[in-house]
Amino acid sequence: MRKFFYTFISLFVFNLFSSNIAFSTEKKDHYSCLPKHAAAIRSNGIQVFKMKGDEKPVNVLIRDGFLETNDMKYKLFEAGGRAFAFNEERAWVHFQDITVLDDGTLSFVMAVNSSISRYLCKKK
Repeated sequence: MRKFFYTFISLFVFNLFSSNIAFSTEKKDHYSCLPKHAAAIRSNGIQVFKMKGDEKPVNVLIRDGFLETNDMKYKLFEAGGRAFAFNEERAWVHFQDITVLDDGTLSFVMAVNSSISRYLCKKK
């Protein structure tokens, strides 16, 4: 009877841990992002762009240590409490100051060559 009890408990604990692992394997967060501010360095100085409200959204998926956009996957890093994302194949593009604000809005700065844009994202 004691052997049966230990076998039953062992199987119960194994099933419990197996089911917890299955539920927590991958967390995905989908966002739709629009630029809030944008600027670029031009030959005649810094040009600040006005947001018209008709800009095309950038879809962002965060999972498994990566930030994925409409067309590329960037590795997430953390340094000094700040998150940033980078891909060696597209070195001229990087994401910095990746933060989730108190209201659940994802915020990041995307730098492309000599331009920089602040994006605000709503969870889908």
